[in-house]
Amino acid sequence: MAIYKDYAQVYDHSGQLAFSLQMIPYLSRLLERHPAEGKVMLELACGTGTVAIAQAEAGGRVYAVDGSADMLAQARRKARDSGTAPLWSQQDMRQFTLPERVHLVTSLYDSMNYMLTSDDLSMVFRQVYDVLLPGGLLLFDMNTAWAFATLWDEETYFIDSDDLTVTMKSDYDSQRQRASVTVTCFQRVGDLYRKIVERHTEQAYPREQIATLLADAGFWVEGKYDCFSLDPPTPSSNRIMWAARRPGA
Repeated sequence: MAIYKDYAQVYDHSGQLAFSLQMIPYLSRLLERHPAEGKVMLELACGTGTVAIAQAEAGGRVYAVDGSADMLAQARRKARDSGTAPLWSQQDMRQFTLPERVHLVTSLYDSMNYMLTSDDLSMVFRQVYDVLLPGGLLLFDMNTAWAFATLWDEETYFIDSDDLTVTMKSDYDSQRQRASVTVTCFQRVGDLYRKIVERHTEQAYPREQIATLLADAGFWVEGKYDCFSLDPPTPSSNRIMWAARRPGA
């Protein structure tokens, strides 16, 4: 089942926009602690573009890559409305190219968890390393196995508004540390409702494995945090924010 197709049209209205809006000021706090050395940046797996647009509004030259043409269509529409101009492109996050190297790469909202094998995750880290300038910074967050076990295991979430009803039913395979969620939306279109169904799967990785994959790609891990704070992660952290840097020349 393809993901982020029809769902892209209702994504921001299905409760997902709040995460990106919360992430924007948090990134500013992180960059005070882990400065980027310039304003050329990449938002990898940019989705509907909320963070990329905010980065462009702050004066950055922003490249924005996503694998979904439908999510990028929403992002371009939002950018036109805001008058900003990130440089959008549809590419696989494991294999992408840019016309120049960048000072900062961000990849947010558990996008890295969509890499279902360590080989895929390693490919992303190595690709990001290659597009960063020496001294460049990578910031990304990932869901943890603890989050999957406590928040995703046989859980159902429900969102209802006048024009959109969303249910999210999740399950967790503890042996594989892999979680899936089936998103079902009913979108009002005139007097009728349009049904949208997608199934999303994410993989959790031990912190030690993530750190090893980053080191193997050439990165130094500068910090990791209980996401949306500057506190170190705990065994019960739902989500961890990582800061990793390509060594300078």
